[in-house]
Amino acid sequence: MMDFALYLFSCVYTMISVLVAVAFFIVLERKGLGVFQLRHGPNKVGVKGLVQAVADGVKLFSKSLVTPSKANFVLFLVGPLLLFSISFCIWAIYPNNHPMVYFNFSVLFFLSVSASNVFGLILIGWSSNSVYAMLGAMRAVAQTISYEVCMTTLLLCPLLFFYSYEFQYFWEGSFTSLLFCSEVFLLWFISIIAETNRAPFDFVEGESELVAGYHVEMGGGYFALIALGEYGSIVAMSVFTSVLFLSPMLFLPMVISFSMFFVLVRAAVPRYRYDVLMDFCWKMMLPVSLGLFCIMVLFMEF
Repeated sequence: MMDFALYLFSCVYTMISVLVAVAFFIVLERKGLGVFQLRHGPNKVGVKGLVQAVADGVKLFSKSLVTPSKANFVLFLVGPLLLFSISFCIWAIYPNNHPMVYFNFSVLFFLSVSASNVFGLILIGWSSNSVYAMLGAMRAVAQTISYEVCMTTLLLCPLLFFYSYEFQYFWEGSFTSLLFCSEVFLLWFISIIAETNRAPFDFVEGESELVAGYHVEMGGGYFALIALGEYGSIVAMSVFTSVLFLSPMLFLPMVISFSMFFVLVRAAVPRYRYDVLMDFCWKMMLPVSLGLFCIMVLFMEF
C-alpha cells in the first residue's frame, strides 16, 4: 500500500511539475526573444510579466471552441488531445529515484513515443479539411520521419557504452559518453531541434507560406493543448539529452541551458528552405551518423 501511494504521488507530482514548468517556459521564451532581439517581452501581467502564463491559460481555455463547418468534428477534437497526451507520455520514463514506470527497454519506449508524435500532427491537419493545415501536416510527416532515422542512429552510439536499453543506467556514467561522443552530441542536438519542429526547422508552422501550418484552424483550448505539447517535448528532449551525455551533478543547469539554447537558435538563425532541410538530413546527417556509429562499434570492439 505504501509503495502504491508513493508511486501515485510520484505520478501526480511529475505531471503537475511538468505542466507548470512548460507554462512558464513559454513565458521565458517570449522574454528571452525580447532580450535577444532588443525589444520588450511580456511585462504587464504581474511583476515583469511573470504571471503571463496564468493569464494566457485562463484566456485560451475560457474561449469558446470553434470548429470549422467542413471539419471532421470527432477527429478535430481528438487531434490536440492526442498530441498533448503523446508529448507527456515520455515523462513516464525519465530517470529519478521513484520512476513512474520502470522496465528494461525504456530507450525503445522513448523512440516509439517520439515517433508517434507525428500521428497527432497529421490527424490535426487532415481533420481540419484545410489546404494550409494539410500541407503543414504533410511537411511534419516527411520531416519527422527523416530526422527520426538520424536520431535513432545517433542514440545507439552512447548505448554502446552501457550495454543497456534502460535510462536509469545512464544516470551515473553519462559523462563518459560525452567524452567519446562529442560529434554525436552535436548532431543529436540538431536532430532534436528538427524533431520538435523548432526554428530554423519550423517548416510545419511556416507563417509566410502556410499562415500557421497544421494548427491554422485551431483556437482557444485546442491551441493551448498543442502549445503545451510542443513545449513539453522541448523540455523533455532537454532532460533526456542531459541524461545521455552529462553527469547527474550538472543535470538541472544543463536542462535549463539546453532549453534556453532552443530559444537562442530561434532568435538568431533564419529558417532554411524545405529542400535544404531534407537534403541536409539524407545527404549529410544520415551518412555521418552511420559512419560515427560504425566507428563507435569498432572502438568498443577493439
